[in-house]
Amino acid sequence: ELQIGLFFSGQISDTHAASLLELASAIQSTARSIRCMCLRFKDDVDESTMSSFLYFGQMIVGAKAIESLVLEGNGVGHEQIECLQDFLSTNKTLRGINFTETKLDRSSSILLTGFLTGNSSLRVLDLSSNARVDDDSIDTILTAISLGGSQLSTLNICDAHFDGVEDLIGDNGSITTAGVRTITAFISQTPSLVTICLKMRSLNDEGIRDLSNVIRRRDSKISRLEISGTFGNDALQSIAEALKSNQSLRTIDIGNSLNLTDEGGRAILRVASVNVVNTWKQIMASNNTLRSVYLKSRPPPLLVSQDIQHALRNITNVDPIPTLKQKAWRYVDNNIEDLSYTKLEAKHMPHLLSFVKERGGINSLFRLISSRNNVPILFSHPTPERQHMESIMNKVALENATLRAMLKSERQFNGILYKENNSLRSLYEGDIAD
Repeated sequence: ELQIGLFFSGQISDTHAASLLELASAIQSTARSIRCMCLRFKDDVDESTMSSFLYFGQMIVGAKAIESLVLEGNGVGHEQIECLQDFLSTNKTLRGINFTETKLDRSSSILLTGFLTGNSSLRVLDLSSNARVDDDSIDTILTAISLGGSQLSTLNICDAHFDGVEDLIGDNGSITTAGVRTITAFISQTPSLVTICLKMRSLNDEGIRDLSNVIRRRDSKISRLEISGTFGNDALQSIAEALKSNQSLRTIDIGNSLNLTDEGGRAILRVASVNVVNTWKQIMASNNTLRSVYLKSRPPPLLVSQDIQHALRNITNVDPIPTLKQKAWRYVDNNIEDLSYTKLEAKHMPHLLSFVKERGGINSLFRLISSRNNVPILFSHPTPERQHMESIMNKVALENATLRAMLKSERQFNGILYKENNSLRSLYEGDIAD
């Protein structure tokens, strides 16, 4: 696989211009895969450079070798995107497009609609640190992707100049809460998403709640979530509730946030950690896929303690089924002398006994069997076969009782008839004697 990187700045020489066009011809004709083509522009490019780049864009129209396109730098704006419009609008194979620290705005985003509505192969959209991307830009781009039917797997949208906690204060950036709602609505309609990165000043508790509504769905495929914004503990509470039904999320990376304390961290640990002792009901409703939650390090005073951060980073390192077994054993081991609260049935007993012997050995098995509290669930419950036969016998008994009642009624009726017959016989015999 090939990777191409081009840097445009100032004036281009005739030699470099000729080389650029030769490269365009090679890209057009190559059968080799070009994994990534990165085009970086400074804001000092002159007319000669733009003229050469325009020819470059026209010559690569129809090229199918490029898998991913990166446009980077504050020199990338409407004019540069326009030079690539013919290439993009006819492209059906590009799998990723990235705009980083560019001048992408609502007018230049309109130039991308032909490409986004016509390319169903797109899998990655990365909009990082583009200061002019606003609500209208977001709506234009995401609407076009939806219309194009792309099975997007990675979505990355980040505010410009959003590096530290201090950046949360003041200007809310170009993307407002309305833009956040547009993004979360798009995410809810795109079940193919696997990786989501949202770092915006306007991403507050409400935005995280909307995102959590997607995470809690059984069809969610999201395995990695990166978030930064003005949210706090309520947001993590929402995520914790969503984790109870989520079966895909592996990693959460939390960057900048406001007023996030141990309370928010504990909410996630209660649902996911194997080291937290919960009730049996909570274990059965817990999340077994989440492995790590990373919190961005920050200078003292720390709002989230080191112990909570360490516990979040090391939730588990095993797959879902072993994780659930760890939680189940922790509960069984702590309550082994009274497991009546598990509501296990007789059919589960062989598995329970095997599980206890495997995890705790003979001593644990003896404690389980010898406990008086466990006698009802171990020995008093009928076997499945007996339960089945008992239902049949109960039906037969009911039918017998009905028949006995009918027989009794019949006997009473026969007794009445017998008495009536005797009376009639006596009358008849009296008449004859007279």
